[in-house]
Amino acid sequence: MHFLGIDIGGTKSAVCIGTEDGHIVLSKRIPTRPEEGCETGIRRIVELAREVLAETGIPLAGIMSVGISAPGPVSLKQQLMLEPPNMKGWKNVPLVQLFTQALGRPTFMNNDANACALAEYLYGSCKGVPNLVYLTMSTGLGAGFVVDGHVVQGTNDLAGEIGHHVLDIHGPPCPCGLRGCLEIYCGGMNVANRLREQIVAQGLRTAILDQAGGDPRKIDFKCFAEAVRLKDPFALHAWEEYIERLAQGVGNVIMFMNPEVIVMGTIAIHAGELLLEPLKKALPRFGWKPAIDACRIVPSALGARIGDLSALAIAATEWQRMRDAPR
Repeated sequence: MHFLGIDIGGTKSAVCIGTEDGHIVLSKRIPTRPEEGCETGIRRIVELAREVLAETGIPLAGIMSVGISAPGPVSLKQQLMLEPPNMKGWKNVPLVQLFTQALGRPTFMNNDANACALAEYLYGSCKGVPNLVYLTMSTGLGAGFVVDGHVVQGTNDLAGEIGHHVLDIHGPPCPCGLRGCLEIYCGGMNVANRLREQIVAQGLRTAILDQAGGDPRKIDFKCFAEAVRLKDPFALHAWEEYIERLAQGVGNVIMFMNPEVIVMGTIAIHAGELLLEPLKKALPRFGWKPAIDACRIVPSALGARIGDLSALAIAATEWQRMRDAPR
């Protein structure tokens, strides 16, 4: 049986075909370009889906269902992507309706953090761990919670929106409307934007700019991490501030969820111990020792496949639920 997965992100989007056990037959991705508008973006993703189907030779009739992993917040009751802070203009998008109409297959959705948590539970190194947290760490920052083997949605699907936990009510404004959110301090796009502004405004000579080829517009989180590895003084100071805020957020998660494992996404996968070692050292200031000691913190072993597998996990799980529902 084959399933089609659609992973929509603020920076890039991907379409894959895979099987119930997590085998990916083919995956392709494109830049999302949210500034071009929702209608254009959805059309390009549908075209990519048809391209993937054509290349695999799998007919649409052979696709059991479609799973969509989308940036939060979402409403599963209304089947909408509400208004992701990092995708301005994509407001109240009826993703399930649009992709059902375009592809003609049963379609399901969830937010990306919940989908990634489900993928880790089904396919990752933490397969079957009953209490885990997945932290999305890419353009933005969020969390998916698995408790007793079930993804926690919350009353109106907002469980896990830790990127918008307020760390400092006097902090920088967040696109969500609050101030001092965790995502403002630790979301990959916001970190890069803040560094870029400082470097340009102060005319700084730093390895961060060197890693971007001297072009401030090309500064991203990878440039930041590489400059830290090179022990650039400006980058090291900024890294300390980043780790402090991240530890504050992770400590909060440990204290209110008491998970067995926290699996960290893209940024942690690429940064590795550069991030994990100082994060673990900082955590005791933000939580109780028994809860911290009981929690393993690891980068996702699914690596670059996590986006594809998150969408496949939705498709396969919801299709099975639909199949097994009493008639």
